[in-house]
Amino acid sequence: MSYRLTIDIDPQGERWAMLLDGNDMPLFYPTLYNTTNLRNAGKATSTQELHLTAIKILHESCDIQGIKLTERIRSKNFLTTGELDGLSDACRQKKRGVKQSSVVSLKNGHAHPMVKVNSTTHYTYLRCIAAYLKWLCEILLGTERFTAEANRAIEALVEGIRARGVTGASRAGDDDTLRGMTQSQETKLFQILQPGSDMNPFTDAGVQVRNYVLAKLTALTGSRGGEILNARTSDIDWEAGTLSIVRRADSKQDPRRKQPRVKTNQRVLPLTQETLTEIRTYIVHVRKHIPNAAAHSYLFVSHKSGPTQGQPISLSSLQALFATIRRTYPDLDISAHDLRHRWNWRYSETMQHQQKIGFTEAEQLRNVLAGWSPQSKMGQRYNKAYIQKKAYEAMLAVAQQRELGMEELKKAKKTHG
Repeated sequence: MSYRLTIDIDPQGERWAMLLDGNDMPLFYPTLYNTTNLRNAGKATSTQELHLTAIKILHESCDIQGIKLTERIRSKNFLTTGELDGLSDACRQKKRGVKQSSVVSLKNGHAHPMVKVNSTTHYTYLRCIAAYLKWLCEILLGTERFTAEANRAIEALVEGIRARGVTGASRAGDDDTLRGMTQSQETKLFQILQPGSDMNPFTDAGVQVRNYVLAKLTALTGSRGGEILNARTSDIDWEAGTLSIVRRADSKQDPRRKQPRVKTNQRVLPLTQETLTEIRTYIVHVRKHIPNAAAHSYLFVSHKSGPTQGQPISLSSLQALFATIRRTYPDLDISAHDLRHRWNWRYSETMQHQQKIGFTEAEQLRNVLAGWSPQSKMGQRYNKAYIQKKAYEAMLAVAQQRELGMEELKKAKKTHG
């Protein structure tokens, strides 16, 4: 059986994900799980999608292995070691965001090479499946049949699934907070995106202006891509020179199924006059002339002709922008989120030279600008790469100082010898 994941918008503007079967009918238990455990708990649509993607993998794996899941659970005949290995292998395959070419390479036979997810995603899928299966066992067995023995078997099942993923401790060394872009990469990125540049891979002049302003606003504010895509023209205070980052979960005015969301606190961020001028130029000379753009106030809109022309651009469009950059310039292996990491690096460098602002106050200010709570430790995560660089420099300085001391001793020894 085939399965399909979809996202719908109800009349109140709420986005919710559903897992459908081959007849486009919602699967009963995954829908119940999503409603009771995810939607009712206020989980974001992206979280619902993640869990349902994992459940989709579970169903596909069961179909391939000939496992009738609900019957097996009711009979307390839980998954075997081999079946769990098959499930783990299924979780390693890329499940979304992959467009495969129709051209088949004879070097690899007649099958497309399997695209694998990273270890973190693999572990996340397994963790979501384990949580769903534990819930499903409790639902199907009920209180009368949920004995102590059954409970032990279910816990063993859950642990068996989790054990096939890389644990959090093992993933600590693969921390994406160490990523980011260098100064030279950032400089090259904006040389490429500069409207009219011969290096710009986007041919449409209006798209060039939009992309440049979008990337610059992200870089200068350190905001998430979703926060910038959520911005409206009314969020800009032209006199004060500020941009308000506003939470608008499940907005009726937002036509996007995957609505970009503000994950952190609302806040007001300052903008330079140069940036304000560039935004105004985009609004007046580009956005104004895009059909259907006047129907809403979202700042950045789709220019491509078709049913979505003039609508606010999607997260996938932002990802496609940077995918085009990476494809055209392979040395720029960066994403929109790397601009946020780069902002945190520049902030750390700037604060280091502020004599009137100590480290504690600087981190408090970072939390305000990033939308984190006053007690948040997220700044330490984003600051990790910078701290490691300073630690490296400090260690090198100590080593060089020691070398100088050793040279002085050698010279003194020769003089007295």
